[in-house]
Amino acid sequence: MSQLRAAETEIKDLQSEFELEKIDYLGTIRRLERDLLLCQQLLGRAQSLVRRDCNYSNLEKVKRESVWDEENGCWKIPEPVIQKTRLPAGKRGVSADRGWAARACQSCRVRKLCLESLNNNSV
Repeated sequence: MSQLRAAETEIKDLQSEFELEKIDYLGTIRRLERDLLLCQQLLGRAQSLVRRDCNYSNLEKVKRESVWDEENGCWKIPEPVIQKTRLPAGKRGVSADRGWAARACQSCRVRKLCLESLNNNSV
């Protein structure tokens, strides 16, 4: 009979220990969910501040390119890169520059100075 009571006591102790661990795990999960939500909200706000020509302006793509490093226990994420966009070369001639200068400058005196500057620089 004493062995039965000892076994029942042991079972109750194990159950209460399990219950305490479960409560602790649930608390940890709730805290981690709140931390994750904070990080998501911060990223949402900060993403609009990232230049569009930076690869970090598209966080979904950065997530897809990221890889979990099991050995080091961390994420390997892409380096931030600014992707310069080059526009095709336009017609560069004195006549094209003069047309721009004539439209950009409103007063005759300023227009004359712009045209003189363009002529001096094209030589």
